[in-house]
Amino acid sequence: MKIAWSRNARADLRALHKFIARDSIFYADRMATRIIERVELAARHPAAGHAVHEYPERALREVHEDPYRIIYLHTSTEFSVVTLVHFKQQLGFKLDRAG
Repeated sequence: MKIAWSRNARADLRALHKFIARDSIFYADRMATRIIERVELAARHPAAGHAVHEYPERALREVHEDPYRIIYLHTSTEFSVVTLVHFKQQLGFKLDRAG
């Protein structure tokens, strides 16, 4: 299945890497790798994620790579990462910004 990262999700990944790298490049690289690997696993089993409770009317799903939520959409041919959200962040603002 093809994996697509939205502009917002790519920016989120860069931002979280930059934030963590202020303390440790090693741990920043490690977290980014864990998130990418989790996305790849979720793309192989997209139905394993659960619905995003803040938006039950949307087809959004999520998986977790502690402490982040990986929000995505999927079709039979594409897995689209919409945004990455720290558990302490509000999702609504991030989705409104993403469109």
